[in-house]
Amino acid sequence: MDNKTKITHSSFIILFSLALLIIVIELFFFNNQKEQDILNNKKNIAVNQKVTAVINDKINQMEVSLEVLSYGLSLKADKTAFESLAKRLIADNNMISELQYAPKGVITNVYPFDPKSSAIGHDLNHIRERKKGVERTIESKEVTLIGPVRLIQNDKQAFVFRKPLFDTNDQFQGFVIAISYLDKLRQQLPLKNFNYKIIGCDPDGENNVIFDNLSSAKNKIINAFKVQVPNGKWLFIVQSKHTHYLEQNVYLKVAMYAFALLICFYVYHREKQFRKQHNSIVAMNDQLHKASYTDELTRLPNRRFLNLQLEAIPQLTTECSYSIAIFDIDNFKHVNDTYGHDIGDEVLIGFANVCLDNLRSNDIIARWGGEEFILLMKNTDIQQAKEVCQRILDALSAQPIIAGKHKLLVTTSAGLGTFSSVNFDSISALKSIDEALYQAKNTGKNKVVTA
Repeated sequence: MDNKTKITHSSFIILFSLALLIIVIELFFFNNQKEQDILNNKKNIAVNQKVTAVINDKINQMEVSLEVLSYGLSLKADKTAFESLAKRLIADNNMISELQYAPKGVITNVYPFDPKSSAIGHDLNHIRERKKGVERTIESKEVTLIGPVRLIQNDKQAFVFRKPLFDTNDQFQGFVIAISYLDKLRQQLPLKNFNYKIIGCDPDGENNVIFDNLSSAKNKIINAFKVQVPNGKWLFIVQSKHTHYLEQNVYLKVAMYAFALLICFYVYHREKQFRKQHNSIVAMNDQLHKASYTDELTRLPNRRFLNLQLEAIPQLTTECSYSIAIFDIDNFKHVNDTYGHDIGDEVLIGFANVCLDNLRSNDIIARWGGEEFILLMKNTDIQQAKEVCQRILDALSAQPIIAGKHKLLVTTSAGLGTFSSVNFDSISALKSIDEALYQAKNTGKNKVVTA
């Protein structure tokens, strides 16, 4: 009976130890895979952000170039003026391969001009391969991006940026067009260490593979994301050329069984270090997050923070009134020119402190830029808001700001407006308040003018 008891007890210990060994080993591999996934996710996010930033930057450059070209042609639209302006734009923007001008949709001017492969004379309204894209551009009244397409004039793969032109009666007048060859974009992408595939959209066709070198790649797909472009999205599928994954194999597991205690200690130690590192990263991210929304000089919320607050207003589920004031320190340039920028910085800090001392608990004052500050007041009508603004003006007038060895009497002008959260548009709101501020500046300063 005792022997049976001992055998049963020993079997239990062996089974328990075996189960424990398996759990420990699997946990070890699980945690390593988890760590690898975290690193991969960080890399994915970084690649996504870099690619998106590059594409957005290049698209913005193309849109600006087309805007400049359309404006120049609105002033003078002859061949000489077009070629002169196009030459300068191509020199400034290395993404542009060719610029075109198409009054009423018929291409009349091209730069650089190649008589062997020129698009001059092409009527975009009647070319079957371009018809849908042309119609979409006219309907949207915005710059559109098509591609890659194979150009009719030279059979090269390229992206086509079209900007529609309209007269003062909103009648279609034609296009300005920028052509960018495929290789120019690929050279700009931060994907030299990756195999990747890009799928784009052609309104006159189907989804097009812009570029693909995944066919010979055997690595696991590590990232897939979309990038918004004018009138569509591009899908990126990315593989690293140098990805190292932890391979779980039977031989390694058997070897680890022999060192179970060591492995347990190792896993415990790595978990402890990982938690410490993770907590450190979280704390650092919290600090960086706070710093990204704080003005370095005045320690007030910055423009980015205030923009988030303004963007949230129309999302409110219940109607709410907001008053917004823009303050601009009077004669601040004179302070900088007379006393220097260090004293000017002290004045900005002093002004911020005066504002904080005279606000209500739920008011938000942010530095908008330079000597401009914006005050956001929730559930505040125009009369209440004017009282708050006047309190700040009175406090400034009552006591000079101490800046270094100087005592400077500072005043400020303010534009003020009150808005409902329903259909709130921050751009138009700030524009109307800025006009009120301009009026305050031009009618004596040191006053509050309502929009």
